[in-house]
Amino acid sequence: MSGEYNTAQTLIENALTEADNSANSSADALSQALLGVLLQSMAKQRGIADLKSFIDFQLENLDTDEIVVTRGC
Repeated sequence: MSGEYNTAQTLIENALTEADNSANSSADALSQALLGVLLQSMAKQRGIADLKSFIDFQLENLDTDEIVVTRGC
């Protein structure tokens, strides 16, 4: 896994744990907010078709043991 993936995983796990331990939020609500904000941010760099392709790829590979991160040349 790439360093970026490990960093993202740690940040999200910590944020979701904190949200679940809060009386004012939940991990589910935070997950939805994170995804929405990330998609808005990514849309500034990528087209909608590219984002849809990326999301489809991620959804198709959710059942794998480890996410493979590739970098463009």
